[in-house]
Amino acid sequence: MLITGIKSRPVYDELTPMASGLNHLTAAQGSGGKPLVRLLGAMTPEQLAATTVLYSTESFTGQNYLIDLQQFKVRELAVFPTNSDAVRGLDAALATAKMGTRLYLSGSEGFIGTSMQVATSYGMNRDEVLREHAGSFVRRVWCAHCGHYSENVTHRVFVCPGCELNLIVRDHYSGRLAAFQGVKADSEVPGEMPENEELDT
Repeated sequence: MLITGIKSRPVYDELTPMASGLNHLTAAQGSGGKPLVRLLGAMTPEQLAATTVLYSTESFTGQNYLIDLQQFKVRELAVFPTNSDAVRGLDAALATAKMGTRLYLSGSEGFIGTSMQVATSYGMNRDEVLREHAGSFVRRVWCAHCGHYSENVTHRVFVCPGCELNLIVRDHYSGRLAAFQGVKADSEVPGEMPENEELDT
């Protein structure tokens, strides 16, 4: 049985240019390039000239919007081979960001969540950030036993690469951890495993 309507899941926005921004910083991965292309298409030439684009070509859906993004006359376009590299690039960009910077995030839930952790560490307020989900809802899972993060989880039960326990994925999203929680699957009756259904991803 798939569990739908997870209340703890973030409510996402639609990327639109924030008129109050003096500088615009965007970070996207894979399918997140589609809303980013729409965002850049809605910007004025002045806004584009004040925009930095960070884009990861790592994709869970196989979609790549790099060629489309290269058509815009932005201040800078930085391309990364992995999502973790793009998040590190975002960290470096925010470390030197000035007042009036507006942040736009798009892509998978895990990418947006880890990017928001970085933005929050720099004190960015919710009204300075827009987030749009794009592509698959593959889950990022945090192991409650060893603290390991697993990316792209699609099934209810899986083996944690950190502690090798069979984990069951709970339907609660933690904004602080930017992940769903995984707990020992057979904790109540050792050896008795729940059905390994496909997640509501």
